[in-house]
This record gives sequence, structure tokens and C-alpha cells, in this order.
Amino acid sequence: MNRRIIAAIAVIIGLAAIGAWVYAGMDKEENRQKVAMTELPAAVQKTIQDNLGGGTVTAKETKGGNTYYEAQVQKSGGEKVEIKVAEDGSLIGLGKVGKEEEDDD
Repeated sequence: MNRRIIAAIAVIIGLAAIGAWVYAGMDKEENRQKVAMTELPAAVQKTIQDNLGGGTVTAKETKGGNTYYEAQVQKSGGEKVEIKVAEDGSLIGLGKVGKEEEDDD
């Protein structure tokens, strides 16, 4: 009898842990999608071209009702740079890609 109770508790804890893990993963990525450079608004494309000369990976992300776009480009020296642009084309951020961001791709 005790083994059945322990097994049942272990199953319940395991299912709860799996559910929490799946939910956390969905919450993190549900507002982010990859898009092609040609799908971006013209103002966003211009800002990316002016600052990076293009981009290799572009993503559209919505946080708190605000939409922004990200693009990454690898410079000739091997350095990866990321740009973040608002929907209206204004520059939000420009900088080097950190090691943990490179691992996410």
C-alpha cells in the first residue's frame, strides 16, 4: 500500500514538473517569430541597412503590446552584432551579441 502511494505521488510530481517546464517554454517563445528581411516595414529595413548593411537572422517580437525587430550580422572580423528596431524604424539598440545569445540560435 505504501509503495502505491509513493508511486502515485512521484507520478503527480513528475507530471506537474513537465507541465511547468512546457508552459515556461511556451511563454518565452510565443511572442517571437522569425521573419525575412523583405517582410519588414520599409522604415525598419532602412534602419537595419543604415546601421549594419543588412542582417542574417531577423525576428519580430512583441512585448507588452510593443512590436520590435531584431537582426544579427557577422562582421568581416567574425564579430556578431545585433540591432533592435521599433516598428516605426527608430533604433532601440545596437551592440555585440553575447555568448548566451549565440547559443540560442
